[in-house]
Amino acid sequence: MHHSQSTSTDKLSAVTRRSFTRRGIAAASITLALIDGAAMAPTAQALPGSSEPTISIPGAEMLSGSRVPGHYFQSPVAPKEQRDILPKALVGPSTPIAVGEGICTTAVSGYDSAGNKVAITAGHCGKAGDPVYSLDAPSAGRIGTYVRTGQPDYGVIKLDDDVVLTNHYGDVTITQLGGALPADNTQVCKTGITTGTTCGPKIRMEGPMIVAHMCGSNGDSGAPIYSDRRLVGIVNGGVGLLPSCLTPLQGEFHAPTAGADWNVIQRDLDAQGGVGAGFHLP
Repeated sequence: MHHSQSTSTDKLSAVTRRSFTRRGIAAASITLALIDGAAMAPTAQALPGSSEPTISIPGAEMLSGSRVPGHYFQSPVAPKEQRDILPKALVGPSTPIAVGEGICTTAVSGYDSAGNKVAITAGHCGKAGDPVYSLDAPSAGRIGTYVRTGQPDYGVIKLDDDVVLTNHYGDVTITQLGGALPADNTQVCKTGITTGTTCGPKIRMEGPMIVAHMCGSNGDSGAPIYSDRRLVGIVNGGVGLLPSCLTPLQGEFHAPTAGADWNVIQRDLDAQGGVGAGFHLP
């Protein structure tokens, strides 16, 4: 990096003050509207601000414990497993990342058929060539590169060789990918940097999108949606006109969360080839 960490922090502060007050779940503002049973594709807006990548989030001192300005949830902190291996980065399900100028969460990490270390997040989180940093391991520096976006709205990150992969990160353990989707009204959960771990009933499917009444907000994009230890999808957006989650005081009055079905993502990864094809857990 060409600038000091304090300069990066100042620039991130300016970006987050402008962008994280927008509704949506993202490193970019995103809304998935479900009207009369028809799903509209999510749209993303690029964040304003510096082109300098960021490696830390100001605002951790907020009384709420939130690491994302404008929110009042207790954000997850770096797990012991990550702290123990610093300055190396640990990447797994629910690792918070900076991608280019935005903040997102990883759904899962593993290897592809070529032996590359890979992480998957939401597709609107970055663009090809964006540098990726772990917000839980700023001393690790750049940990990888955002390679490409696929459908439905997933992103592939090629991780550097010295990154340590895991299927357990913080409160989340993933031992199985995809399979039969949970039935409607079955509880699913997600864990993201902004709102932490939240759970709620799966409402229905809209094409390749899982819709569940669980809390989510900006920065949670890419977070794993799971049932027990099985990854069923990744967080992509909010649904309808209700507000996203900003504070626990909202209770159940918040937008449902939509996420892409992992089965569809896996098929697209394999069909596209290249980095990410043949993805499997570490």
